Amino acid sequence: MTTRVTIPIALLAISLSGCAFQETLKSGTDNPCATLKEIVEDYPAEFASFRRGGTDYRSVTIYRAKQELIRGHCEVWAWGNADSAYVCTVGAPDPEVASALYRRAVEQVSGCLGPEWALKEEERERDGQADGLATRFRHPDSTKPAVSVHNVEDRSRRSVYLYIGSPARAF
Repeated sequence: MTTRVTIPIALLAISLSGCAFQETLKSGTDNPCATLKEIVEDYPAEFASFRRGGTDYRSVTIYRAKQELIRGHCEVWAWGNADSAYVCTVGAPDPEVASALYRRAVEQVSGCLGPEWALKEEERERDGQADGLATRFRHPDSTKPAVSVHNVEDRSRRSVYLYIGSPARAF
């Protein structure tokens, strides 16, 4: 059976095989590239323009995002001391779907950010064990946030996420 998955950054459809994955991802904004650039520019203000309705936890406040690059999947995390991140996370049913989502997201984020952002793909590690891939985007201006796309395997689950925020937390 063929399913359709829409990657939110550019709303491009990609056909994937897999019977269990029926979710269609959509952008929560009319112009995802412009929104991505606005999010990056709002980093010095700790994404204040993108925060709505927060929940306080022991060491972090998690806000729903006013504008979502992926409808229903984005939040702003604030730890204090000007340390915050805009994060979108999507679960994937299997490695093939996760890889397709990851590759398409990297391609779209790269196209939106532009050539001044250098990218590097590397393996992720947790507790000395490989747990996926990450593509990290760096801008020569050190006041810009870290931007990264991750394909993570956590036990038997897969997730792909976009991180925009403090380089210290760009795991």
